[in-house]
Amino acid sequence: MRKNIGWQEKTEDAKYQIRVVFEGGGRLRWCRITNAMERWEDFEPTPEHWQILLEKAKARYVRRQAPYKDLQLIERLAAENPLPPEP
Repeated sequence: MRKNIGWQEKTEDAKYQIRVVFEGGGRLRWCRITNAMERWEDFEPTPEHWQILLEKAKARYVRRQAPYKDLQLIERLAAENPLPPEP
């Protein structure tokens, strides 16, 4: 069983706990929750979310806490959602 990857994110209106779940078959599920919510809700990640996930996955791989195939999957999916170029 793969370990989920998570972190906290503060926005203007709330503080979210974000969790990425490996579902198998090359799929990831993005969930988030706040103290005001009762259940985790699925959401569509931004390119910034993908970059954070990629950094966290690389750190886990280096510490031997994640297999290389997980890192490859995240790299491939993050490449499909690149950051927009800065002006």
